[in-house]
Amino acid sequence: MKAKTLLDNAPTLYIQTGKEQSALFAMNFARDVRHFVLRITGGCGLMSPEDALGLANLENALKGGSREESPLPRFSGFGLFGGTRMLSKSDPSQVVPGVTEVLPAITGNCPGAVFLGVIAKVGQLKYTSLGVVIHDEPDAQYFTIIHPTQHSIVLLQPTPDARASWEDEFRECIRFCHELRMLDWQSLLLVYNGGGVVEKEILAWAKLGRLDPDKWKVLLVNGSGRKADEYANNKKFLSHHPTVHVCQNTEQSIREKLTELGALI
Repeated sequence: MKAKTLLDNAPTLYIQTGKEQSALFAMNFARDVRHFVLRITGGCGLMSPEDALGLANLENALKGGSREESPLPRFSGFGLFGGTRMLSKSDPSQVVPGVTEVLPAITGNCPGAVFLGVIAKVGQLKYTSLGVVIHDEPDAQYFTIIHPTQHSIVLLQPTPDARASWEDEFRECIRFCHELRMLDWQSLLLVYNGGGVVEKEILAWAKLGRLDPDKWKVLLVNGSGRKADEYANNKKFLSHHPTVHVCQNTEQSIREKLTELGALI
């Protein structure tokens, strides 16, 4: 068998401009996996170090436990995430924890899954030895690059010269899920931590769940902080949106809910 080269393991980059629709691309990309879409969203640069510790619970639940030989269920299907990585400005060898690290970390443990990074071009792209920089706020202690570990990436841009919005990422993921829903795919939004943009995504999925309860489901990780906790503890919101589910920030609780909602097999 021919040994794999650097190019064989490199993710494929697709660029989507303007009003192009990538639904056909999504269907072709995911056609050989189980018909289940898991969209993971949540905290990145503004997540506290304390809240970031629980990301290990989510990672272990998805990959079937912390031991390689574990017989526990694991994720199988089509995974959608932000496709980025944050690096410390003071020490670029240090990865800043964020929800976008979860799916890349389980790639080797989930052979029945493919992962697509959906990235909004919110700044001028810069090529560096550490990767392609997509965002750098002067006052932030980190900068954001395209994550080096994923199957493929789609980069969203209004025009080659214009910047996108952070919201474009989740809106495009909803379009992916909508098109696959027409082919009877199941979908789940998993929320860990998160701020204002994540809140808009939670509300969008909750609204869609009222229209089609079987396809648009949400899982909030209570104890992960910020918007996930806010909505996980909002009894009025949960009673009005029965497709929004809650688990605790432990490996066992996350695993049980992911299994119940069909993400793990």
